[in-house]
Amino acid sequence: MATFYNDKTKQYLLKFASKAYFGEEDFLVTSCNEVAYKTVKLWPYWQHFALNIFGPESSGKTHLAHIWKNRIQKSLEKPIDIPLIEAQNINMKNFNKLINNYQYLVVENMTSDINEEAIFHLYNGFNIPEKFILFTSEHPLAKLTLKLADLRSRLNTVPTAEILKPDDEMLIALIAKLFNDRQIIISQEILDYILNNAERSFDYVAKLVEEIDEVSWIYGRAVSIPIVKEAINNLQKNKQLDLFI
Repeated sequence: MATFYNDKTKQYLLKFASKAYFGEEDFLVTSCNEVAYKTVKLWPYWQHFALNIFGPESSGKTHLAHIWKNRIQKSLEKPIDIPLIEAQNINMKNFNKLINNYQYLVVENMTSDINEEAIFHLYNGFNIPEKFILFTSEHPLAKLTLKLADLRSRLNTVPTAEILKPDDEMLIALIAKLFNDRQIIISQEILDYILNNAERSFDYVAKLVEEIDEVSWIYGRAVSIPIVKEAINNLQKNKQLDLFI
């Protein structure tokens, strides 16, 4: 959201679509994600053909995947297609196409609810020279509950890099970035209020900024502490309603 004025008394609010920026210069590096960031940057000198970046929801795993993709593209004479595919969308009908058509692949959101046989074949198909695969997940692959013993044993060998829960430095930078993505400028007072009253998680902060933007738009007013309070209350109500679903 952006503001402009046509006189001294009237304020007009324009709503813009939020845009996520995945450039390396847009990635916020602090102690909670520094190891994961540096590990991705080690490519192509990884000790293994695969890597697992894991951490909380909305913690920047997809952003790191884009940084890895961009790093690969810069190493090539011509750009190539490097897809990001949800793990749940990999099945016995498409795994062979992924192996044959791509040299690099990002598999997002690995959970226990996957087609184990398809992932097993995908893993084996990429386990050859000059092929690489990046897995993202909330928990390390070794802790997934899987029935296929051969897949478990293979995923257990994949090196991991963890993104930890956000520290204060990360939260401050993340809040500022999320508002900036929406073209909203906030005061230090509002930033301090959010820090002192919001749940300290990547996912919650992302949802809160979205809700603040929505409440601000509904009322047709710039972001203020009362609007932030209402957004926090709305998220709390939604959380309580979810308990009854």
